Amino acid sequence: MDIAGVAIASVVALYVSAFLVFIKLHRKTDSLALRFSKLKVNKSKLFRLLKIAIPAGLQNAIFGFANLFIQIGVNSFDASMVVANSAASNSDPLVYNIMSAFYVACSTFIGQNYGAEKKSRVLKSYFISLACSFCFALFLGILLFIFGRNFISIFISDSAIIELGMRRLSIMAFSYCISAFMDCTIAASRGLGQTSVPTVIVILGSCVFRIAWIFSVFAYFKTIESLYLLFAFSWTITAVAEIFYFARLYKQKFSVSASKAQQ
Repeated sequence: MDIAGVAIASVVALYVSAFLVFIKLHRKTDSLALRFSKLKVNKSKLFRLLKIAIPAGLQNAIFGFANLFIQIGVNSFDASMVVANSAASNSDPLVYNIMSAFYVACSTFIGQNYGAEKKSRVLKSYFISLACSFCFALFLGILLFIFGRNFISIFISDSAIIELGMRRLSIMAFSYCISAFMDCTIAASRGLGQTSVPTVIVILGSCVFRIAWIFSVFAYFKTIESLYLLFAFSWTITAVAEIFYFARLYKQKFSVSASKAQQ
């Protein structure tokens, strides 16, 4: 069925996954048990969820918009480079999905410890999550750098295109770990209950900056390497801003908690 077969397989996989998760939750007997008869909307919790979910969703949507400009840059090269980029970019979700698991853990643990007013555990949760996501990304990046040709050959057999794909992996392999500083810090700020400012910082640093890079640095050098390097630079700039904000937020939150305790 060619492309249609791939599309149908994707949809079927989603439905099967959703069904299996539903069965798992339905069989539980603890607080996670799913019972439709007991489902109801709690307005206060709903608004708290939306406060976190809407900025996060907006951030992802704007990321997609910025990445369109990156794709335009890739499309300015010949068809071989476009195919090579497409094949090599399959490494992105493999690395990002593992890293995102630590971001979720970071936000969850920080939220719990902030609620329990465990100041030291908030930073501990942040640093452990950051270290894990960084190390896993670096480790996977090194594997991709060493076995990159084997990885790309899964999707394409042309040796020339495989070499073009390695131009992407050679840069991205050592760039993924940089994003840990940005995304883990964003997760930490969300764990402390702040979502709007981190989202604005991400939009400016990783979206607006990328578009500016494409129309300045990439437009000047016109090399594929200058296009791929924007990931590392945008992640670095955004991470620095996010870390400064998180440090200020952390100090502010616990200084308020300390003053309340004294009262």
